[in-house]
Amino acid sequence: MKKIEYRKDKDILYISLNGRIDASNAAEVESGINEIRKENQGMHTVLDADTLEYISSAGLRIMLRLRKEEPKLAIINVSPEVYSVFEMTGFTEMMTVEKTYRRINVEDCEFIAKGANGAVYRYDSETIVKQYFNRDALPEIMQERENSRKAFVLGVNTAIPYGIVRIGDGYGSLTELLNATSVTKLIRANTEDLSQSVAYFIDTIKEVHSIETQSGDLPDFKKWVLEWVDFLENYLDEAHAKKMRNLIEGIPDSNFIIHGDYHTNNVMVQNGEPILIDMDTLAVGHPVLELGSMYNAYVGFGELDKSGVEDFFGFDIETAKRFWRLSLARYLGTDDEKAIDDVENKAKIIGYMRLLRRCLRRNADETTVNHYKANLTEALDKVDTLEF
Repeated sequence: MKKIEYRKDKDILYISLNGRIDASNAAEVESGINEIRKENQGMHTVLDADTLEYISSAGLRIMLRLRKEEPKLAIINVSPEVYSVFEMTGFTEMMTVEKTYRRINVEDCEFIAKGANGAVYRYDSETIVKQYFNRDALPEIMQERENSRKAFVLGVNTAIPYGIVRIGDGYGSLTELLNATSVTKLIRANTEDLSQSVAYFIDTIKEVHSIETQSGDLPDFKKWVLEWVDFLENYLDEAHAKKMRNLIEGIPDSNFIIHGDYHTNNVMVQNGEPILIDMDTLAVGHPVLELGSMYNAYVGFGELDKSGVEDFFGFDIETAKRFWRLSLARYLGTDDEKAIDDVENKAKIIGYMRLLRRCLRRNADETTVNHYKANLTEALDKVDTLEF
C-alpha cells in the first residue's frame, strides 16, 4: 500500500485517501489513518479524496467507525464516481461529503492584480478568478466568501465569489464581473487626467468607511496594529517606542468597516459603477488604519525600489505619488496642502510600522531597515494624535 500522506493547517488534519480502498487493503488503510490521528491528537480530521479512485463496502465501514469517533468528520475533493457511492449508501446525509472542484488553467488568462494572498485573473468576459498562494486555502476562501456576504448585506457594492476551483495544486475562487475593468487599468489608460479614477477610488472607500457593523462581526484592525507595536518596540529607542504605543492605543475604537488592503487593483468598474473585490482582509477600525496601507501602495513600497510600483500597477512611481495626493485631498474634501500633509504624516506612521515589521521579519538588508526605521521615527516626531 502506498504510504498515507497528510498535512496540517492550524487545527485541521488533512489525511489523503489514495487509489483503491477495498477488502484487500482496508485494514491497513484504517491502521495508517488511526496512527496519524494518534500522533496528532486534538486536531479535527478531514479526509482528502482527491486521488481516491474507488471505495468498497469495506472502505465505507472505515468511514463509519471514524465518524463514531469524530462526529464532524468531513470528506473533501470526492470524484463524481466515488461521490455516487457515498450518495447511494446514504453517507452524504450522515456527514459532509464534498465533490471535487473543477480544474482550470490560468496560464493564458489576462492578469489583473496580485495581493498578499493571491493573484486575480480575467478568466472570461463574465468571470474573474482569484488564485490563492496558499495551497491549503479553503478556509481562507470560505472566510472571504463570508466577508463578502456580510459586506454585501451591509450595503457595500461588492461581488460575492460563487464557486471554488482547483488551479494546479491549489485553489481559486470565481466571481462574476461582466466586462469589468480595474481602476488601475483606467489610470494606465489616462495618466494625464486622474480625476475620474480618483473619484471611483475614493468615493468607493468613503462609502465603505461610513458603514457600521455590530461589535464582533469583523476583526478589529487596531488589535493587529497593536501586535505590530509589540514586535517593533524593541527596535526603536525608548522614547519613540513609547510614543508609538501611545498613539496606537489612542486611536478610537470603531465598528465602521475598513477594507484592509485597499488599492486600485481591488476596485473594478462595471458599466460606470465601482465594485470592491478581494475581501479577505475586511475588518473594522479608524480610517487612519486604511490610509496607512494606501500610502504604502503608492509611496512607501516604492521609496527604495521604484520598479516595484510599476510592476504592481503598471504605471510609474510619479503617477502613483500624484494619484495618492489627489486621492487624499478628495478623501479629506480639501485642497489645503497643510491639512493634507498633516493627515499624510499620520498615515505614514501606520504605513512605516507595517513596512519596518515586514523588513525585519524577512531579514531585509540593513540599509532598507534603517531607511524605514528613520522614516517612522521622523513621522512620530511630527504628530501628537492619529485622529483626524
